[in-house]
Amino acid sequence: MLRFILCVTVVVLDFILVIPVEIIGFLIGLISPKARAAFMKVIMRIIFAVINFLAGAKVRYIGFEKIPTDVPVLYVANHESFFDVLLTLTNLPGRICFVAKKSFRKVPIFAQALILYDTLFIDRDDIKQGLQTILKAIENIKSGISVFIFPEGTRSRDGRMNEFKEGSMKIAVKSGCPIVPMAITNTANVFENNFPRLSAVPVVVEILDPIYPENFDKNEQKHLGKLCKDRIEETRDKNYELYCASSAR
Repeated sequence: MLRFILCVTVVVLDFILVIPVEIIGFLIGLISPKARAAFMKVIMRIIFAVINFLAGAKVRYIGFEKIPTDVPVLYVANHESFFDVLLTLTNLPGRICFVAKKSFRKVPIFAQALILYDTLFIDRDDIKQGLQTILKAIENIKSGISVFIFPEGTRSRDGRMNEFKEGSMKIAVKSGCPIVPMAITNTANVFENNFPRLSAVPVVVEILDPIYPENFDKNEQKHLGKLCKDRIEETRDKNYELYCASSAR
């Protein structure tokens, strides 16, 4: 319970202190959007690191050397916890555009920080708006900005992965960038499965081998979401048994 109270306190303080940071970020953006994104990435990395430290999760990162560094990529990951973003987004190289649910845009202050960090908001219930977001993500890839998305669309509530939406894969197919699958293991046991407590459990974030859409024919490209899901699910389950299962017994 103490960990939870400390994390809530830090989050509340962040909401207050981030206001002048957002003003600075906005001013930097008037000169250079790239510099603004880099500035916000540093700030968010510090905030996320403090929250992660207080939560006590024992994070193991695997395979990050597999990430292509010469081209922008599409990161796709499974999603089971609010901690997924904290443990991944700011630890990835280069400039990254995050695709988030439209509902986050309604959160005061926090939404402004996301906007300054090049976040795209998607309404999955509005096909037209969703398509516009995908097209904008494709533009970002072509301009050298990597994109991070949770193709399930929302957090898994029962530990079972939802289907990956194939529309998300069009970002890679249409832009020609590699897809980098990411398997996140055991984050729900940090918070959601123990609410209102935070548990210092082992967590694994593993980067899988990149997938290059051009290596697949047009029919196979229609099923890249399933391919990513299957590979991520297999890795997630493997890592749970290797690194996390013993702590649950």
